[in-house]
Amino acid sequence: MNVGYFNHTSIEPSETFIRDLVKGLADKSDWNLTYVSGSFEPVNVDFELQSISSGYFDKNNRLSDKIYKVGQIFGGRGYRWQFLADRKTAQNLLKKSSLPSFDVAYVEYAISGVLLADYLISKNIPFVVHVHGYDVTAVRHNTEYARRLKKLYQQAAAIITPSAHIKRVIVLDGCNPAKVTVIHPFQVPESLDESRWSGRYDSPPSLTFIGRLTQKKNPIALLHAFAEVLEDHPEATLRILGDGDLMEACKARAARLGISHRVQMTGMVEREEAFKILCSSWIYVQHSVTSLSGDQEGFPVSLAEASAHALPLVSTIHSGITENIIDGTTGYLVQEYDYSGMAKRLSELIANPVKAEKMGRAAQKHIKKICAPGQRVNNIMKLLQRVAEHGTG
Repeated sequence: MNVGYFNHTSIEPSETFIRDLVKGLADKSDWNLTYVSGSFEPVNVDFELQSISSGYFDKNNRLSDKIYKVGQIFGGRGYRWQFLADRKTAQNLLKKSSLPSFDVAYVEYAISGVLLADYLISKNIPFVVHVHGYDVTAVRHNTEYARRLKKLYQQAAAIITPSAHIKRVIVLDGCNPAKVTVIHPFQVPESLDESRWSGRYDSPPSLTFIGRLTQKKNPIALLHAFAEVLEDHPEATLRILGDGDLMEACKARAARLGISHRVQMTGMVEREEAFKILCSSWIYVQHSVTSLSGDQEGFPVSLAEASAHALPLVSTIHSGITENIIDGTTGYLVQEYDYSGMAKRLSELIANPVKAEKMGRAAQKHIKKICAPGQRVNNIMKLLQRVAEHGTG
């Protein structure tokens, strides 16, 4: 079966969930997978993969912005004119790319889906769209995008969401619930060397967060929580693995709070290095929120990876996080922006490493149940097979 995998990037380092899925599908001997990137940048992965860098998403931003401004002058049609121009550019680039004949297409993110839907339909290619978080929340301020998103729900043969929460979001937006399948964007590795973290509680307490430094991850709230933790546990450290728009703001806030000497901000690290750090950590912590722009998480992969490494989790009541953390069993949940409540839960676990270890084991057991090895790839394969054969999921 010939499958086209469409994504707007050339697989960024932070997109581990995409890399894992692409590899899983590409490894299937009876499947012919082609990764179609929306970027002109080459696709660089450490496994054999057919790829085409079409550039369908690398629009001319200056021209696109100019079209928007002109459209606004003529009756507030900026978003519509901008979208039509971007879609035309995408279609032309795809035609020039001489794509293979696909039996079915898998489209990552609705932002690609709205651009590609008409092209795929014109080629009689049934398609599945995997929405995530921001692509069905924050981006909807664009009125033309919001309208096209509703149309995409009808055009796609099936929709995948990363969590039951995001499924509810799009159902309330008008998507037929019968079209929606929840598939968590993570599967536990086939083998984990648990000896790597056997002595983690013999070292001083350390907390770890992995992710982009953005508003919806709210690392500023995390720093405030950690500042309160240090009042009771001055020996603790916080490691922040990731980069982003809020890096400088985080450094400034840590300095203002007087905790810079206990906070390590490493920037982006390789995945295996992040796993090594998880193995020596006591607790995984993440303060996700609905950002001021409306951006939401889907099912944060870093939390799932921490669970797989038997770490107790402390996070917020937000989107798919509540499907990962069983409050009081695998970790703790606090309200969004409640950094003091988060600090209390962190301090409680630091003071009781036996309890932390017990919760970590429960977290690992839970993630193995909901994200079993091979489960994600197999579920997506079955869905794509049904769509290819019957035109519906």
